[in-house]
Amino acid sequence: MEISDQDFVEGLFAKRVSNPLEWFKHSRSLLAAARSTNERADILIDYWEKSDLENVATMLYGFSLENLFKAIWTFKKFGSPHGENWIPIAEFPKELKTHNLLELARLIDKEVADEYELSLTILQDTTTWAGRYPCSIKGNEGTNIRYSQVNKDAEKIFKKYSRPFTSIS
Repeated sequence: MEISDQDFVEGLFAKRVSNPLEWFKHSRSLLAAARSTNERADILIDYWEKSDLENVATMLYGFSLENLFKAIWTFKKFGSPHGENWIPIAEFPKELKTHNLLELARLIDKEVADEYELSLTILQDTTTWAGRYPCSIKGNEGTNIRYSQVNKDAEKIFKKYSRPFTSIS
């Protein structure tokens, strides 16, 4: 039986969207980029460039956690891609059609959302605009908030919630 191009592409998509390891690999790569960016910001002399680069690092931490939360949800929903009962589905889950970090955190563990609400909110702001642009679309942001604990909290969250992936990768 010959497989059509469309079926082939859908099969590839299903294997990516339903595979928690794919989500986790992206999360880990974004975490590495955030760490490198943070290190680079530490050696810059120009205050404004340093400030902008710190926002970019925080944005990358936010993207990393978004992918991590989606990896955890996908693992709970579909299981390990190495399991014999793993059946990938070629449809993007409606639960994951968001970039809202608090909403995604609540999907995996309400306690993490409650404990890190401020940090997750700031991380979300950087993923939405502060890490990418000099201002938001609405212009109602006032001043950029710098809270040095945010990136440290992202590291703590990653460390705690990435553990299941060390045994299935």
